[in-house]
Amino acid sequence: MKMRRLTSTVATTILVAAGVLSASGAAHAYGGGGHLNVYQIAISFNCNNKAFCGGQNLGGFWGWAEVDENVTTGAHTGDAQLTGCSHGTFKGAAHTSIDVTDWWTAQGSAGPTTLFTDEVDTTTYRGHKDVQTITNNDTGIPLVPGHHSTSEIFGFNPPPGVSAMIQVSYKPAH
Repeated sequence: MKMRRLTSTVATTILVAAGVLSASGAAHAYGGGGHLNVYQIAISFNCNNKAFCGGQNLGGFWGWAEVDENVTTGAHTGDAQLTGCSHGTFKGAAHTSIDVTDWWTAQGSAGPTTLFTDEVDTTTYRGHKDVQTITNNDTGIPLVPGHHSTSEIFGFNPPPGVSAMIQVSYKPAH
């Protein structure tokens, strides 16, 4: 049961995060500066342990995201690019582009600083394109600068063949 919830959270994070975001307007160069506080997020999840993940959930995803806060206007936007590969559920690779229209932190699955988003996700896989609008999404990403290890993300040491990583960097406006 815990694995299903985790898999659902991971899938949501991919579709979000993950899951973890496209800036409206100019690209902002993803480096902060001027009027932007910027968080950059790298995320990966791999499961090659059928006993732990189940036969339909083997594979993984990898991605990069940024969320920024405009200190002048108060706007919270961002974008993300995620790629996943499944040996079970959809048997193949998928790519998701995420346009974050708003974000905030609150008590969530990763603690009191969990990233929540409103976003538009565009996923392409096996010749299909799917666009979804997601609101009040608990990404499961702790928006705390640093390296978040597999055991920290899961809350326990998973078995061999299972790994997760989230790296969060922060650059304040200047």
